[in-house]
Parts: sequence; structure tokens; C-alpha cells
Amino acid sequence: MTRPTPASTVSSPTAARPAVPRAARRRALGAALAASISGLMFGWDAMALNVVKNALAFHTGASTGLLGFAVAFGVLSAVLGAFVAGRLSDRVGRRVIMVIAAILFIVSSVGTAFVGGSLAMFLFWRLFSGMAMGAAMTIAPAYVSETSPASMRGMLVSLRQFMLIIGLFVCGLLGDAMLGAAPAPDGDAPLSTSHLGILGLDLEVWQWAFLSVAIGGAIYLIASLMTPESPRFLIARGRLDEARAVLVRTVGEQGVDQRVEEIGRSLGEHGGGGFRSLLTPSGSNLQRIVWVGIGLAALQQLVGINAIFYYATTIFSTIGFDEQDALQQTLVLTAVKIAAIIVGMLLVDRVGRRPLLLWGSIAMFTALVVTAIVMLTAPQVAQDGGGLAPDLASNPIRGVLALVALCLYVFAYAGTWGPIMWVLIGEMFPNRLRGAATSVAGGVEWASNFAVTLTFPVLAAWSIGTTYALYAAVALVSIVFVLKFVPETKNLELEQMDQLATSRS
Repeated sequence: MTRPTPASTVSSPTAARPAVPRAARRRALGAALAASISGLMFGWDAMALNVVKNALAFHTGASTGLLGFAVAFGVLSAVLGAFVAGRLSDRVGRRVIMVIAAILFIVSSVGTAFVGGSLAMFLFWRLFSGMAMGAAMTIAPAYVSETSPASMRGMLVSLRQFMLIIGLFVCGLLGDAMLGAAPAPDGDAPLSTSHLGILGLDLEVWQWAFLSVAIGGAIYLIASLMTPESPRFLIARGRLDEARAVLVRTVGEQGVDQRVEEIGRSLGEHGGGGFRSLLTPSGSNLQRIVWVGIGLAALQQLVGINAIFYYATTIFSTIGFDEQDALQQTLVLTAVKIAAIIVGMLLVDRVGRRPLLLWGSIAMFTALVVTAIVMLTAPQVAQDGGGLAPDLASNPIRGVLALVALCLYVFAYAGTWGPIMWVLIGEMFPNRLRGAATSVAGGVEWASNFAVTLTFPVLAAWSIGTTYALYAAVALVSIVFVLKFVPETKNLELEQMDQLATSRS
């Protein structure tokens, strides 16, 4: 792999594009919002899982390890969903994948609500809900990229990450509200097994939580049915009149025929799609741009974002928050994430993708190094479950420093790597291989997510400070990766990505 080609050196296939009419921008925003409901579904599903955990243990009697696997199984099946969705979308369409994912959300959520005490049935339905999540979250960037004007593509793709953050918080409050409305359970049964009577149905709280996810799936289904199909897919299938109509709706009428011609040429010059299209002409290796996508997807998770949130409660406890202050902790982190994503959305189409990624990597590296030093230099105290952990409470300054570093890390990630990795995955691949390449990158992202979630408890029990140092090392690698390999795609039309992918300068 070689140094990336700046956007300014990639020649435009046409003269400067005409300004996008306001009505077209609104329609592009509407299509992006529909696809971005996948982010909201992520938060909705996470809420239901949080509510069901204790109820599942109570009804099934399963061990802690087995329950942990059951909850995490959705992430594994999301790998499959992501891997299948992009490639399948080349055959049936981007919008069809969104519709299928929405239907899977509805069916699997209703099915999960009535698994009773069967862990096997819970796993069965989690297979389909995880596949729906992987498919919906992976196809959204490609769909939004293909239906958005280049001048606002980065912001519109980032909407999905914004919806994810809002969904996690709002749906978390919904789960708390359902638990709060439930009467006290009998005996030692968990609160999530309490019965609530709604609309004539008397069900346990955790069942209502999953039925609410089905409502979200219905909203996603209706929104998906109301959006147009990707014009790139329509042109690939020879449906030129439909493609023209979509382009007129989302980017304006001027120059539409020329754009249809450019898209057709970019799809046809180098052969069809499929996973074989990801290989070099010799067939011995993946194309450079595919390796870049894989690297971006892996690094986005391997910097340890899930692990950081996992340990956040411990850091908050050092400055006076206790376990009952979960809402205040969530509010702080949510405020940081929302501020960050708004800043990122405002800057991504102005500053560019590479500068923001680079800033994010440097900030995350700094924050992780500070956190690692704080953890490694703090006095170590014995834990109830065995092992040692840093005692930050004995030194308030150390605790505050760790909190500031945590907030810096969250801000940097939420405003840069969180959304911008998906912006690049959705736009930097040439038209002919976008579906297959998005499948591979999406699968790698979910697999890396699972790897971090699986390994962090073991690493943290060994040495939390060293674990943070390992994540800092990954952040350092991400700095080098961005500088050396990541291209700038700001304001480029998707048809210009052919030149970007083959450039060696």
C-alpha cells in the first residue's frame, strides 16, 4: 500500500456540479433519516437486552457465562448479517435489504418476547435480530452515500451515528420507565419479571421491552418503504428512467443525463461486482482500497471504545458518584457524545475526513496514555472477586484526571472515528465493488467489536492500566494508518472513486 492521493489530485469527470436545489437537499435528508433509523434500532435493542438479562437468568437458571454468551450472540450473528447484506444488496437492492432487516427486527422481537424459559429459543431469535442489526447498520452508509449530494454526504452518513447515540439514551430511559412502572415482584424475582397490564395484555416487563423493539422495527419498515432505491443499483440493473427520477429528486435536474452516463460507465468499465471484484487483476490479493476499508473497520473497534464504556462506572465512582447515580453518569457521557457528533457533522464536509480522523486518533492516544499512567501509578487494592484494581478514590486529583481523559476520549471517538469510518466505508469504494467491499468491512467491524467485548474482562482482571496502554498502542497505529493509507474523499463524486482506488501516487 502507498500514500493516499489527496482529493485535489483526483480529476473530476465533469465540470463543476450545479448547486443542489433546496428541495432536493430536503429529499436527500429524508432518505438519510430513513436509513439512519438503523442507529435508533441499535439503541432500542440494547435497551431490551439490558432489561431481559436478569429475567433470563431467573427463568432459565443458566450460568453467568452462558448468559453472557447468549447476550453477546447477537453481535456474532451481526457479523453474518453485515457480511451478507452488502453483497446481497448488489442483487436485490439497497432499499430491499433495509426492508428485510426491518421485517427481521419485527419478527425476531415478537418471537423473543414469547420464548418463555427456553434459552435455546432466545438464541434462535437472537440469531435473526443480530443479522438484522448487522445488515441494517452496514447497508445504511452505502445507501446514504448513493442517494446524497457530494457536498453534504459526510453529514448525512453521520446521521446514523447521531441516531445511535440518541437511541441508546432515549431507549434506555424507556427501559427505566417500564421498570419504574412495574409493581414489586414476588419473592426474590427480579423487577424485570414483574407484570404490566397494557392494552388488555398482562406480560412481564422484559416482554414489553422486546415488543417495543418490534414497534421500532415497524417504524423502520414504513420509512424504508417510503424511500427511493439507490440510483447506482437501478442503473446497474438497466432501470435508467427510475434512476433518473431518483437523481432528480435527491440532487436536482441539471446534468442528470450526464450523471447517469458517468455512473453507467463506472459500473461497466471494470466488470461486475461480487467478492471476486475485490481482488487485484492477478487474483492473488485484495485490492488496496479494500485493505484500507478493513483497516478502518478493525481500528475503529480495537481502540477499545466498548471497553472504555464498560469501565466508566469505576472512574465516575472515584469523584463521588455511586452505583445509584447511573442516570447522572449516562447524562454526562451522552452530552459529551452528542456535542462531539454535532461538531463532527458540521465539519466533515468542510474540513474533510482525513484531518478529523487524524485529530481523533491523536486525541484518543493522548487520553488513553493519560488513563494508563493514572491506572498504573495508583495504589492497587484487592477486589472482592479476586485480583487487584487501582484505587483512584484515595487521590481525588488522580480521579478527576482520569475522568477528564475519559471525556476527551469519548468526545474524540464520537466526533471522528465513530461516524467517519462509516462515511468512508460508504463512499470510498468504486461503484462496481461497493456492495461486496461494504460487506467485508462491516463484518470486520462487528467481529472486532465482539473481540474487544470478549477479551476486555480478562485483560482488565490482569491489569486495567496495561489494558489501556494496549488500546493506546492501537490508537498510535491508527495515526500512522491515517497518514499513510487513508484517502480524502471530501466533495468527490462516487464515480471519481475509481481513480482514487487505482491511484498509486
